[in-house]
Amino acid sequence: MSYLNYNKYYFIGIGGIGMSSVAEYIHSLGKNVSGYDRDNSLIIKRLIKLGIDISHKDDTDIIDFDLVNNSNTLVVYTPAISNENCILNYFKKNNYNVIKRSDLLAEIVNSKFCIAIAGTHGKTTTTSILAHIMYSAGLNFTSFVGGVLKDYETNIILNGDEIFVVEADEYDKTFLKLHPNVASIMNIDGDHYDIYSDFNDLKKSFKKFSDNLKKDGILFHDSNLDFNGFSFGLNSDSDAQVININNVSGKLTFDIKINEKIYKDIIFNMLGTHNALNALVAFIIALNLNINIDTILKALKSFPGIKRRFSLELIKPKVFIDDYAHHPSEILSVYNSISKLYPDLKNLVIFQPHLFSRTKDFLIDFAKALEKFDKIVLLDIYPAREDPIDGISSKSIYDIIENENKSIIKKSEIPELLKSDNSELIVTMGAGDIGDQVELIKKTLAENL
Repeated sequence: MSYLNYNKYYFIGIGGIGMSSVAEYIHSLGKNVSGYDRDNSLIIKRLIKLGIDISHKDDTDIIDFDLVNNSNTLVVYTPAISNENCILNYFKKNNYNVIKRSDLLAEIVNSKFCIAIAGTHGKTTTTSILAHIMYSAGLNFTSFVGGVLKDYETNIILNGDEIFVVEADEYDKTFLKLHPNVASIMNIDGDHYDIYSDFNDLKKSFKKFSDNLKKDGILFHDSNLDFNGFSFGLNSDSDAQVININNVSGKLTFDIKINEKIYKDIIFNMLGTHNALNALVAFIIALNLNINIDTILKALKSFPGIKRRFSLELIKPKVFIDDYAHHPSEILSVYNSISKLYPDLKNLVIFQPHLFSRTKDFLIDFAKALEKFDKIVLLDIYPAREDPIDGISSKSIYDIIENENKSIIKKSEIPELLKSDNSELIVTMGAGDIGDQVELIKKTLAENL
């Protein structure tokens, strides 16, 4: 039975950034959708407002069995859900059809023309930029985004079903279930060593992903990677190259060179060289979709940004930037960007490590990246799906940071820290719940003026 032929769906972990968009898509088809999530986030509130019934207690007593039964209910979960979850185990033991979110997503997007954005970094930003261009062009499409687009205030754009745009996530080898018509590999960096045995294993998985292209499909890839396809990057031997990058009044300006043709004076409503590359990829895919160049350029200029992706939250009384960075390479990208944008401002970084396994795997790399900032503040590790690992904590990073201006604090201590700190630029980073502190930090900085 097709996963799309069920009448009822129950999502375990429905508030996750990936799960919530799929749940909303299924709801848009007129299906009965309900679910569980331990948190009560803004995304959860959005889903409830749409009419989706959501419980917050891991207890089968709270399930409304008028909404589910094992004959016509599909149960969907993510790897982030613990194997000890009572609700998940109940459904498994009682003969419900239980599948991963990636299986349902694959059936949705593989059924039509599919654009899949892969890479260790930059997936969410690139997918968001492309979705904004396609929406501006009036295309019939749905885009599943791993972040919340500003102005749209959602992580899914529902504008039809002729084309699907999706992030191709390498975690749990999810992207190997996709069979896109157009694919992009932004970059490949070491990560997810709880899934992959080593870096070569990770690279092989990306190669398998590229082999999944449908007949006559096209691959866009970073020019530093050895793939057959259309290359992009900063290098002069790239098929598509971004050149003459400048930061002007809170925006990027740059030129794009494709073979011998140059598109000059492009204005993009984000900052950071890494975001110029993200915009480049969205640009060349949009051209491949035959979107009018004027529409593309106007969309880049008006792009509203994504929450927690080099998000400029305040300019005065201090500069405050919030970012999802949770890998050493991403931290370095943020540091390099602020160094170019604000070279004279004394900076402070507040970093929340994400996962014990990632902290263990990149301990030295985290320390080397973070110690470049003027002041470093570490929060406790956000465990997400993991149990603690003996000997691994935020202090493990702290101990090897070669910068004396460092400390470890609790989240609750952030306001007091900021009230006494004289840094002119504040950066918060991490993939956990540090993003929930953004409004409080803005309020604290404003009141402390």
